[in-house]
Amino acid sequence: MMNLKIQQYPSAFRSSCWVGATVVEALRLGCASSRRAGMAAKRRQGGQALLEGLVAMLILLMLWVGITWLARFQDMALQTSHASRFAAFSLARDPGYASIGAIRQSYFSGPGHQWKDRRGRDILAAERNEVVLDITRDARLPSGAQPGGPHAAATTLRQEWRLEDAGIASAVVSVNARRPAVSGHAALNEPGAGLSGGLELAQFDSYPLPLVRHTAILLDAGHASSDVGTQVRVAQSDLAWAAAANVSYGLGAKISSAMNTVDGAWRRPQPVFDWLGPWHEIIPEHHLR
Repeated sequence: MMNLKIQQYPSAFRSSCWVGATVVEALRLGCASSRRAGMAAKRRQGGQALLEGLVAMLILLMLWVGITWLARFQDMALQTSHASRFAAFSLARDPGYASIGAIRQSYFSGPGHQWKDRRGRDILAAERNEVVLDITRDARLPSGAQPGGPHAAATTLRQEWRLEDAGIASAVVSVNARRPAVSGHAALNEPGAGLSGGLELAQFDSYPLPLVRHTAILLDAGHASSDVGTQVRVAQSDLAWAAAANVSYGLGAKISSAMNTVDGAWRRPQPVFDWLGPWHEIIPEHHLR
């Protein structure tokens, strides 16, 4: 019995070793397979990351081009707004103002207004002929809505003092940027061309939408452009000044001619019958504060 038990141990030992070797081999093969799968996954992920990076760079490039294109467009729109305001307030000073040359020179020319497209070409011509000024007037208010109402004397004063509403004036400045011809299906000057033909950088060389800005202002609210202009407006008003002043001037001239002999002995200065001119540079102090 003792010998039989001794003989059983080697067999059990060999069986245990075989099982252990099998487990080790399986683990080795599993690790090798895992390494191969991991390397394949890394290769697949590396290709995917490259593709994602290219897409991200393309999107960033398009954003950069679009932002610069929009910035030039917005800058021209801002200058167009400034130009319409300038034209409207110039109308307030001079109802006959229509100087498109001053607007082109002040707001669309000079070193700060040299807009160029993606290829470095000027968007506006050197003469700035793309800039147009249009002045329109709305219908006048009825007499009942005018200052002073429909009374005859009030109507006369409104007309003589230029207080009567002549209609709201609108100064409209428009800019039609040049659209360079683009070869192929991306030609934006062709009807229907656009994103349907494919998105290309050449499309950013065009500004297909005209810029239009307008400013409305009520003119002739009783103001004058200068002190002399105020005196002229007052002097030309028969009802408010000229009729009464002319009578006073006549009486004063008669009295002056009769009193010259008496006043001459006292060396008194001759009377002055210009009752508006000497006041043109005298401004009430409360207006200077």
